[in-house]
Amino acid sequence: MSRLLTFLRQVFGFLNRFFPLTLFIYQFKHNLIGVMYWVLLAAIITDRFGAGFGLSFLFLSPEYEGHVGWFSFALVGFSFGGFSMAFHSYSYQRLAPFFPFLALTHKPFVRFSINNASLPVLVVLVYLMEMWQFQRFQELHSVTDCLFFAFGFIAGLSLFIGLSLLYFFPINKNAFDLGRVQSNESDPSFRWRRFVKGRKLHWDLQQRTIEYWYIGSRFAIVKSRPTKHYRAGVLQSVFEQNRISTTLFEIASISSFVLLGVFGGMAVLDVPAAMSIVLLLTIVLMLWSMLYSWMRFWTYPLLMLVFVLINMLSEQTSAFQFETKAYGLSYAEIKPYSVEVLKNLYADTSEHEKDFARYIKLLENWKEQTGEEKPKLIVINTSGGGLRSAAWVYEVLQTLDLKTKGESAKHIALMTGASGGMVGAAYYRSLKLYRKDLNDSKYYNQITSDLLNKLSFAASTNDLFFRYQSRLHGGVYAYDRAMAFEKDLAENTGGILDVPLAMFEKSEFEGRIPVMIFSPSIVNDGRSLLISSQPLSFMEQASSDFFENQATYQWVDLQHLFGEECVNNMRFSSVLRMNATFPYVLPMTTLPTSPKIYVMDAGLRDNFGGRSSIQWLIALNDWIEKNTSGVIVLQIRDTKRVMENERTRSLSFLDRFTAPASAPIANFPMTQDFDQEQLWELVRGKVAYPIEILDFNLRSEPSDRISLSWHLTRKEREFVRNAMKRRVNSQKMAYLCKRLR
Repeated sequence: MSRLLTFLRQVFGFLNRFFPLTLFIYQFKHNLIGVMYWVLLAAIITDRFGAGFGLSFLFLSPEYEGHVGWFSFALVGFSFGGFSMAFHSYSYQRLAPFFPFLALTHKPFVRFSINNASLPVLVVLVYLMEMWQFQRFQELHSVTDCLFFAFGFIAGLSLFIGLSLLYFFPINKNAFDLGRVQSNESDPSFRWRRFVKGRKLHWDLQQRTIEYWYIGSRFAIVKSRPTKHYRAGVLQSVFEQNRISTTLFEIASISSFVLLGVFGGMAVLDVPAAMSIVLLLTIVLMLWSMLYSWMRFWTYPLLMLVFVLINMLSEQTSAFQFETKAYGLSYAEIKPYSVEVLKNLYADTSEHEKDFARYIKLLENWKEQTGEEKPKLIVINTSGGGLRSAAWVYEVLQTLDLKTKGESAKHIALMTGASGGMVGAAYYRSLKLYRKDLNDSKYYNQITSDLLNKLSFAASTNDLFFRYQSRLHGGVYAYDRAMAFEKDLAENTGGILDVPLAMFEKSEFEGRIPVMIFSPSIVNDGRSLLISSQPLSFMEQASSDFFENQATYQWVDLQHLFGEECVNNMRFSSVLRMNATFPYVLPMTTLPTSPKIYVMDAGLRDNFGGRSSIQWLIALNDWIEKNTSGVIVLQIRDTKRVMENERTRSLSFLDRFTAPASAPIANFPMTQDFDQEQLWELVRGKVAYPIEILDFNLRSEPSDRISLSWHLTRKEREFVRNAMKRRVNSQKMAYLCKRLR
């Protein structure tokens, strides 16, 4: 028993002085900010954070130039290597002063990094295990493929760390190196010490008597030298020299990332989205490390002061007013925007009557195209939901078109909705306009191609640091994630969406394609902006007259506000982007008004297109009653209203404190459903023609996981295609086809 106790005492004593373990504990005690970065990465990888947006898929199945392979994993590994070195740099600033013996080791920073690798290695192992499970059982790759993926990741990780060590090995000196060149003013280390002369740093003097076991040369376990008999100034000079060298490394790394942003948009830089996310975390951590290295505890008040000054300057001057514009829209003339202006627009009855008469002629042309005396009028409502909604809307409309041999397209008079759903609807409409063969699977592959990689890269480089000017469609605009998104969308869809908005005006007017109405939200006051190639001023006050309510001026027709000539050349891709500006993913769009108004995702007010459809039906109520046999509202939704097997979650102790703030956001989609259900019932009771509502749902159960982003994995693409084969969707499709005969 005594031998066992002695052995356990020795083991405990060794562990208590084992430097990697001590550093691991000190990270949680003195470097919680650095630890939280790794916790965030681990939470994303294990699907504990961002599950609804599919963030984990971006890491576990990264794409480079449309393919998942060892090179795409190598790029992600390379970014992990950069993040690891940023973490070591920051940790060195925070923890090295507690361990004076580091000043006597060979290459102090390198030795510190090796012993500080516990947390990065742990997260890397978690990543490799999660990646293996995902690729084997979700993407159905072979064991050989998974081994190649793991090899690529480790190779990329090792490459960055190796390049970093090549920098640190020649310049990283210890106390003995500095002592030998103390009088040589030509040596760089002398200049570094002179640069920091007089700067005092705290060293934990109690630690100078403690001896640690650390990982030394060739990964041997070595006992540290005592530092009690060394002057504190000598040990401090080592730390100062290494602190400056790590700062220079951080500056060089950040500068290289900024330079990469200058070449944003090049195909070779279409890096995996996961790499961009890690890159952004790396930049933020390196900036924080540099600030803390030189400002210490003054970093926090300094950042607060900088933010206050930036906010003041942005309000009083044009500085820091980073604006994203609608490409092609004229910004030469600034239009006033106020409640008084909106009142005047609503009172402009002559414009309303002119636009209404023109739209009635459009409907007459549409009716003539159907070849029926009283045709069924189909309204398409699409839900938001990123690329999954775009793919689902296209799949439903394509299937309907094929089953009716193109006849269904003649009955569609209106398409409206939010975000990705309208991207899919616009793509389908353009393919029909150009008479493309919808049987060709390449079109489905195009609409499901990645839109997130270039966007993410632009966000982590250009948007954060350097927005250079780029020419696009005859104008000069800042290159940011909005431009990256539109360029990617144009490339993926063969350019058929990269056209002026006015290009569709004639085809819509002749009834050959349905009218599309977009309704992005005005951030300043919550109103809805109506955008179409057709003038829609007659819709502005329709519901107020119909329900005899006081006008709130909640609908603003873009052409009525700015004039037709100003709007004609606006790019259709910009309209799609404005309508799909999910918060923070894409930047808000600035319009040429005084004061400036900003617009973003239609889903902020109407994620399903119901409100816009009701406003349109009310405005055209008399004509629809006399000329159609009824309306079919086809709601193509990414998520079913009431999910099957859905359970109401119990509130935990913490939820009781957070629910008052989080519940309205979490229940926002359901709240919109409740409101629109009530609105449809009111309208049905007011009109004299039947209104049928059919919905096609992509996700019907909580277990139907598919990411809410601009990126889809191969399995997710197959999931969307197979959703039309579900019994409920198949039955509704058969019923709809029968109704159109």
